[in-house]
Amino acid sequence: MNWQKRGMAIALSGLLCAAANAQQVTRFVTGSAPGGGVDYVARTVGEAIGPLLGRTVIVENKPGASYNIAAEAVAKAPPDGNTVLVTFNVHPIAGALHPTLPFDPVKDFRAIGMVATTPYALVANPKVPGNTLKEMIELAKAQGRPLSFASIGLGTPQHLMLERLKQQTGVDIMMVHYKTPSTGQTDVAAGHVDFILSTIAFCEPLVKAGKLKVLAVTSDQRLPQFPDAPTARESGYEGFITDGWYGLLAPAGTPDGTVQAYNDALAKVLAMPDIQAKFQSAGLKPMPGKPEELDRQIREDAAMWQKVITEQDIKAE
Repeated sequence: MNWQKRGMAIALSGLLCAAANAQQVTRFVTGSAPGGGVDYVARTVGEAIGPLLGRTVIVENKPGASYNIAAEAVAKAPPDGNTVLVTFNVHPIAGALHPTLPFDPVKDFRAIGMVATTPYALVANPKVPGNTLKEMIELAKAQGRPLSFASIGLGTPQHLMLERLKQQTGVDIMMVHYKTPSTGQTDVAAGHVDFILSTIAFCEPLVKAGKLKVLAVTSDQRLPQFPDAPTARESGYEGFITDGWYGLLAPAGTPDGTVQAYNDALAKVLAMPDIQAKFQSAGLKPMPGKPEELDRQIREDAAMWQKVITEQDIKAE
């Protein structure tokens, strides 16, 4: 009898293993290092969407080259629904900044859907003169003092937004490029660089600890996390900075049915109360939408940033 039970257990174990192996695996590829904002979105959504799709979702971090390593890996992946790019508003910039890329950020992808939007906070080392963006700029101009800005990479939205601010104000702003947001923000807190444009969740702990101060936020209204920080509009610099977005993209050629299945599942994930709570705590606003809406957003952003890069003659290093 024991042998019979043992045989049944072995058979059952084999069936379970076969079922697990039969379940499709989806790679959520991101250009963010572990712990970054895009990585957080990828892991939060991936954990919830997997069961809805009957898939095992694993997050694969491929940081570097202004997020283009990850994008290229997905662009060249088979369009079978097993590889998804989790990205943000850096994606449409790549084509304008790097015209010789081995992929096209617009043509080589199909949008699955928008995930969330997020405002940014312009945060500075507490010793930097001025407690608001307007004050910092006015004092820098009056004192002839150059400012330094921690960019998370050449050609990222944060970099281009501050290039626009530099052009608009005439203040000498030196761009210091970092490979990861964490190293840039750490240097700002340490006083090596003056300020950085950060996501709310990422900078909030250091703001509360008194290691950073908020100069302005990009949202339309003041944020509950930083009620004393004025908006960019209040500071008189509306238009130079915009909210960020996160989205899911599949390789071009992915079948309509696969894209729609992912989009339907994503909408259900973004409606889950626990996901909404996690996003809210991270300063993210769930933003479900149709694939074509994200496709349009990417095309419009690509055109906008192409104009900025051309006008300001920004070159890839």
